[in-house]
Amino acid sequence: MHDDHRLFLDALERYERPLIRYAFSHTHDLEEARDVVQDVFLKLSQHIATLDTERLAPWLFTVCKNRSLDHQRKQSRLIVMETDTLDLEASAGPLPGDELQLRETSATLHSLIAALPTRQREAVQLKFISDLDYKEISQVMKTSIGNVGHLIHHGVQALRSKWQELESETAAATDLALSAQH
Repeated sequence: MHDDHRLFLDALERYERPLIRYAFSHTHDLEEARDVVQDVFLKLSQHIATLDTERLAPWLFTVCKNRSLDHQRKQSRLIVMETDTLDLEASAGPLPGDELQLRETSATLHSLIAALPTRQREAVQLKFISDLDYKEISQVMKTSIGNVGHLIHHGVQALRSKWQELESETAAATDLALSAQH
């Protein structure tokens, strides 16, 4: 029993934040994401004695995804209200302009990720937001490690291309605005 308790605490410490970020990518609401993750750890506590510890991360993220999808189905029947902003990193007091720019950059990046095809989006989120390795991602997504690499590679390429496109558009708009002033 002591080993199960230690495993639970270790899992909580290692995976709580990545699971919240992963759930948030589905729910778009921080409190709902926390509720989803609380359900995940409740389910873990109920199944910990029979769980294959080698497959802990895939099991947690699969349960998290399923709970998040349940939430989405529930929310699709309700009127969606404004969502909270996920602030994952503590700040040492950035200037208001810096914080605004960071939020805009984050929002742009999240919208670009959201525009990826479903499988690429999931692989990119699991890798860069939830910090899983390729093996864990392959288990969560029920696909080969090679396919995970392919999905992440093409997802990152698409993100880079769209990001560069946006930067070019922004630079052109800035140049146009400056030339109109003179």
